Amino acid sequence: MNKTPLIRSTVLAGMVFSGAAIADSTMVPVADWGSMISVPSSSAALNELIYEFTVTPDQPLTISSTFTASGYQPGPYQPGFVSPGWFYVRQICSPDCGADGNVVFDMGKRYGWDFKSSDTMILIGDVGRGTEVGDYVPGATYTTTMTWNRAESTIDIMVAGGGGSFSRTVASSGRTITGLVFRGPNYDQMGASAFGKVSVMTQPIPEPQVYALLLAGLGLIGVIARRRRA
Repeated sequence: MNKTPLIRSTVLAGMVFSGAAIADSTMVPVADWGSMISVPSSSAALNELIYEFTVTPDQPLTISSTFTASGYQPGPYQPGFVSPGWFYVRQICSPDCGADGNVVFDMGKRYGWDFKSSDTMILIGDVGRGTEVGDYVPGATYTTTMTWNRAESTIDIMVAGGGGSFSRTVASSGRTITGLVFRGPNYDQMGASAFGKVSVMTQPIPEPQVYALLLAGLGLIGVIARRRRA
């Protein structure tokens, strides 16, 4: 079965499955970043956790996070165009951020068909044709690592778990990043997924005073070196 033409409608329509009211977002304290947080299934259009931080475009950055997918495996006549969850990097950009920091777990089983492992999918980057890197295992735990290459304007994204490892390099415009957003299962009968163990590794940009001190130090070293030669 060729799943890729169905991916975009699965993910986007799935987020508003049944047209229920939008749920509140949950801001997760920094102290809870090391824990796995269970997110119940919901047909609400917004069922999410937000991890806030700020990284400017000129800072090196690696983000690691862990995701345990809902164990939902639909029967032949149960909904199969559903998602156990997906997450993305929240960015400051205009007019549109795009999907360069998206990692989507999705399912595309046809109604009336028996569920097969190949009906699941992991998408990295945009939510369309060509972004599927492999199949996820319901109930399995995955660790995603995103590493920005600011000089090349790319992000190397690797997803490992469920007995497999998948990767893809996507374009990045070097925008300011303000957090990581996780959206839970989009169908009430899917059961919970869990998200957490977030690690944000970066280096602070030196303040102007630091550069001034550095230049002064280099100048002093030069004076000492000249005196020694004399």
